[in-house]
Amino acid sequence: MKPFKILFLYPNGKLLNPPPISIGIFTSLLKEKGFQVDLFDTTFYADPKDKGSDEAKQQNLQVRPFNYGQRGVKLKETVMEDNLIKKVEEFRPDLITVSILECTYPTALRMLKSIERFNIPVLAGGVFTTFAPEIVLSNSNVQMVCIGEGEEALVELCDRMSKGEDYSDLKNIWIKSEGKIISNELRKPIDLNRLPNPDYSLFEPQRFFRPMAGKVYLTVPIETNRGCPYLCTFCNSPSVSRLYRDNKAGVFFRKKSMKKIKEEIKFLIKKWNAEYVYFSSDTFLTLTDQEFEEFIDFYKGIKLPFWMQSRVEVITEYKMKKLKSVGCHRMSIGLEHGNDEFRKKVLKKRFDNNKMIEASKIIADAGIPLTVNNIIGFPGETRQLVFDTIELNRKLIFDTVNAAAFAPFHGTFLHKLCVDQGYISEDFTPGSINVDVSLDMPQFSREEIRGLQRTFALYARMPKEYWEKIKRAEKFDDEGNLIFTELRQVYQDKYFK
Repeated sequence: MKPFKILFLYPNGKLLNPPPISIGIFTSLLKEKGFQVDLFDTTFYADPKDKGSDEAKQQNLQVRPFNYGQRGVKLKETVMEDNLIKKVEEFRPDLITVSILECTYPTALRMLKSIERFNIPVLAGGVFTTFAPEIVLSNSNVQMVCIGEGEEALVELCDRMSKGEDYSDLKNIWIKSEGKIISNELRKPIDLNRLPNPDYSLFEPQRFFRPMAGKVYLTVPIETNRGCPYLCTFCNSPSVSRLYRDNKAGVFFRKKSMKKIKEEIKFLIKKWNAEYVYFSSDTFLTLTDQEFEEFIDFYKGIKLPFWMQSRVEVITEYKMKKLKSVGCHRMSIGLEHGNDEFRKKVLKKRFDNNKMIEASKIIADAGIPLTVNNIIGFPGETRQLVFDTIELNRKLIFDTVNAAAFAPFHGTFLHKLCVDQGYISEDFTPGSINVDVSLDMPQFSREEIRGLQRTFALYARMPKEYWEKIKRAEKFDDEGNLIFTELRQVYQDKYFK
């Protein structure tokens, strides 16, 4: 019997992110069932329209300068669509799956358009399809979307398709049929401890290189939990939890057992000769005290640097010192906004400014370089409110500071608010949070948000006698660009040595 073949499409920003854990898991699961799999990944294509999120962050002083050339990472000089057509002609898949974020949706559509003549069934998955299935299914080149998790649904779909069986009633799968959409119910969340170790063998070796603090490491991503217990209004994670709860499908937020986490860490480090571990979870420190101690005891034998992100509420002097002692190289915390009332009322982040100041000092005293994540351009925000964020950042101890542009992702509370207030249409899809600005508001224009985004690090760190020049550097004209270049060099010389 002819083997059933699945081609994964992964539309990605240029040189962005480690290999996606989801495709690694799907690859393992499908190979276990005897299916053949292949991959087309856009990470190394030099789209002239794509400035690249990492490049933009480096330009805006939000990361330390780095050079992928240190590790021989090169962009492709060929045309993405031509190579994809060749891949499809050679592999001849029976099913194409595409993983979609809102910021990569335009690239996904380009990819699917280039291969539409092959008439191969397409399943789209990802957080965007979960909250905007009708938008994705409105595209003529997409026949199915996955709602929620895809592990069990994808394996079952491939099994039924390979046997020629009906799959119109598959849980988690919505299907377009004769002009109508069959919307099947949500299945219960999978037990993370039953998942196989991710298989990243479909990815090119150079795909594992990531810049961290100016140095490029061979990095493996590791998932310790899925979902998030917090309720931030700008984030998809609370929306996923609400989706599962409302559909009586169960609790979406789950943690892997420490036994499973240890197994994956050891396996992936050995398999890929890793130099760095990237814990991908939204909030790494959801560990109980017992789990934390077990992690510390285990990881002290790993001897590899790692990155994690966490929350202000769980930062303690004891935990930070312990994490530093076993190799915590860097960490990120989401502040998002520096105005207490705005952050608590609009974003539903309940900690106060003093707690953030205290947390940054604890992290600094432990010797862990901190990245503070901020967002500007929220609905209803003003320039004055952004400067509340800047003023709070000036009181923090950090190594790098980010200022992403607010993106109204489908499924979030703030997406609905933006639609209701007329800032965007229901089908609007934002681009990169580091390159594009979604909202253009009467009191806070898109151009003003862009200007503050590129000068945010300057405002957050340089003495205030520079502020008049920094304000001029917000303008994207010849003089503004010249001043920004000058200030950028001053900043790098003083803060990035």
